Amino acid sequence: MTEKVRTRFAPSPTGYLHVGGARTALYNFLYARRHGGTFILRIEDTDRERSEDRFTQAILDSLSWLGINWDEGPVFQSQRLDRYREAAEKLLASGEAYCDEDPEKGRAVKMRMPRRIIKVPDLVHDEIEFDASLNDDFVIIKSDGFPAYNFACVVDDADLAITHVIRGDEHLSNMPRQLVLYEALGLPAPQFAHIPMILGPDGAKLSKRHGATSVTEYHDKGFLPEALANFVALLGWSPGNDLEIMSIEDMCGLFDLSRARKNASRFDNEKLMWMNGQYLMNLPAERLAADIREYLVRKNVDLAGYDDVWMTRLAEAYRIRIKTLDDLYVAAAYVFADEIEYDPASMKKVLEKEGVLDVLSASRDILAAQDDWASDRLEERFRVFCEETGRALGKVAQPIRVAVTGSTASPPIFETLALLGRDKSLSRIDSVLKRLPTASSPE
Repeated sequence: MTEKVRTRFAPSPTGYLHVGGARTALYNFLYARRHGGTFILRIEDTDRERSEDRFTQAILDSLSWLGINWDEGPVFQSQRLDRYREAAEKLLASGEAYCDEDPEKGRAVKMRMPRRIIKVPDLVHDEIEFDASLNDDFVIIKSDGFPAYNFACVVDDADLAITHVIRGDEHLSNMPRQLVLYEALGLPAPQFAHIPMILGPDGAKLSKRHGATSVTEYHDKGFLPEALANFVALLGWSPGNDLEIMSIEDMCGLFDLSRARKNASRFDNEKLMWMNGQYLMNLPAERLAADIREYLVRKNVDLAGYDDVWMTRLAEAYRIRIKTLDDLYVAAAYVFADEIEYDPASMKKVLEKEGVLDVLSASRDILAAQDDWASDRLEERFRVFCEETGRALGKVAQPIRVAVTGSTASPPIFETLALLGRDKSLSRIDSVLKRLPTASSPE
């Protein structure tokens, strides 16, 4: 490839970055990186009624969070109005465009649409033909003086020397107008690649009813950026060799439009959950601990007194038990709570059985005598206790687990006790002992 590759992502700040937009940004980013080119960010903010600064910032934050870093920009269309007027004047002077007076809407500038077949070369779908005679003349400068989408897009891509445009195939219908504009302005058109749309699990167009659709929502639900980027990359492209788990760096070296799918992809929530779980299991403990801390802070959990070493232990205890950070927030809520609610079924199944009071009382005495609260030391002491009394470790561990967590599910009991700490563990066992019937017989 002799020319310097220049790609772009051009979102409109009228909402948050959705999954389809994230895929478009990612593909343009990966293509530029694969070919040693430049990736440019352009903000198409000419919709004055719907564009908002908060959405612009949300888009920038979402791209950065996903690891999609731009080399130039952001370029704002709202700051280029003089350039669009200049290009429009050129078309008016050549007779390719004309002024259209509407009594209600005011004066606009329209582009004449030729009556011929327009051939659209495409890197995914090969060549596509459009009958331009089926298209009416179209507005390029609206009555408010702002450019229409197709016009601004063409002028911007030409001025930014964009060589390749990768976008969703919903933009195919814009191609006849855009190619007419490139030709009329005497500007070189970039190469286009239109990727088929993303469908929901039911085969319908992906929408809110299928669950979270914006990057912000996935961030809020506790997904990892690496996992979401990896998953989104596979919605329309395959690296081959059944490869699925890939870092951004891996994808930069592998991305090839020849392996882009020609058919629509389906968004598989279960696949995304699985993939996020794989990343959680394999992320370095320190990084996972930092992500957990940041997530819990966003959930308004008071982390005063919990240092990085403790947070790393929490990460190691739960990484194989969760699919998202939100799962951890729910599953480990007992750790941070001042008081816990006890699951009635767990109480009846475990704590209200005959002999449990004696087991729990003896366990409480053992724990109270422990100065070293490390999980391995606790396990060592309880194994001795079980050998001496002829009890199975599970029969001892489960009542303690329910007493300190409120349910029968947690990491191994000694890791759980170490996470809770001495005071909180003993306090919860004491609370349960007061609730249990005093009449109890040893097992």
